[in-house]
Amino acid sequence: MASSLRLMAEQNAIATEERKHRHEERPKQIQEEMNDRNMQRNTLAYTPMSKAYFHSKKREIMARRELFISNYAPTMGDEDDDYGL
Repeated sequence: MASSLRLMAEQNAIATEERKHRHEERPKQIQEEMNDRNMQRNTLAYTPMSKAYFHSKKREIMARRELFISNYAPTMGDEDDDYGL
């Protein structure tokens, strides 16, 4: 009986942690979707002020993505590896 209660408590804790994780990830996912839409936005028919705003947004997005890419550090293999060549 005690072991089944412990098991239920563990399962509840795991489910709670998964819900918390999904809740934390959702705003990030929404922001990425908005960024993707802004990057694809055609500003030809926009006013100069609107064009400037969206071009600024695109530069911000590109800078963030470049920062993410520039922080990339391979974790497998060494520079000395010839990978069998």
